[in-house]
Amino acid sequence: MLDAYKELTPVVYGKNAIKYLEFESLPGQTCFAMHWHERMEILHVCRGELLLCLGERQLTVPAGCAVIIVPCMLHGGTAGADGASYKTIMFDVEKFCNATLASEQYLVPLYQRNTRFLSQTSHPDILEAIDRLESLLTAREDGHTPHPLCAIGQIYGIIGLLYQHCHVADHRPRHTDGKFSSILSYINDHYTERISSRDISALFGYDETYFCRRFREVTGLPLMKYLRILRLELARKLLEDTPDTIGNISWKCGFQDMGYFSNCFKKQYGMSPAGYRTACQKKIHSPAGG
Repeated sequence: MLDAYKELTPVVYGKNAIKYLEFESLPGQTCFAMHWHERMEILHVCRGELLLCLGERQLTVPAGCAVIIVPCMLHGGTAGADGASYKTIMFDVEKFCNATLASEQYLVPLYQRNTRFLSQTSHPDILEAIDRLESLLTAREDGHTPHPLCAIGQIYGIIGLLYQHCHVADHRPRHTDGKFSSILSYINDHYTERISSRDISALFGYDETYFCRRFREVTGLPLMKYLRILRLELARKLLEDTPDTIGNISWKCGFQDMGYFSNCFKKQYGMSPAGYRTACQKKIHSPAGG
């Protein structure tokens, strides 16, 4: 997997083993940088739209839709032109496993990354179940929250509905050998330099065609896409945190052509580098930003 993107901050769950958060994002704001984790997440867009990068795919999710992020899926998100309001439900699938045949047949393959769902859904039954869960997670009755088992039951119901309406296929998980772990470490240390599939395959003793195929099997991304994401994430951080010129940032991040950098940045984040920097500055100086 893409170790450079692994989220390291642990999630603290409550009695029901579910974490629930609500977010409001300004137009063009980065909602969450590219990352992956071993838990499952459901994003419920309530207003505006989210521009998501899920692995190799770009996805625009409007209000009234839910995004299904299975364990170990690389993802990042930016608010659309009118901003976005969304809710996040997080849980570790493995914690919900038990001794039943249904758990063995449906939950174990999910946390072991052997099954996939559609990434986006607006199916009314699924949205209704998500609404019920959100109500349970936010309700207060005489100063007490509903019983934790009620929310746990909803998780089982939602996963069942996902299998009914959004199940795509079962597949074998991708595994890395020790050599490919070394390759990923090398790339994570040198991604701002001029490196190519030919350079890396020669350095680690692979045939280039085999290396490119194997790299995509292991990571889910072609090499150049992986490099581009790493470079763009660094550029995004530099635009936020430094006064450096866009030209210098482009060069520091490994882009030889500033026009190409701008096009890639806009495709990834929905706005130009200059527009992104302006949006960040507005956020800092707005009342919400302190």
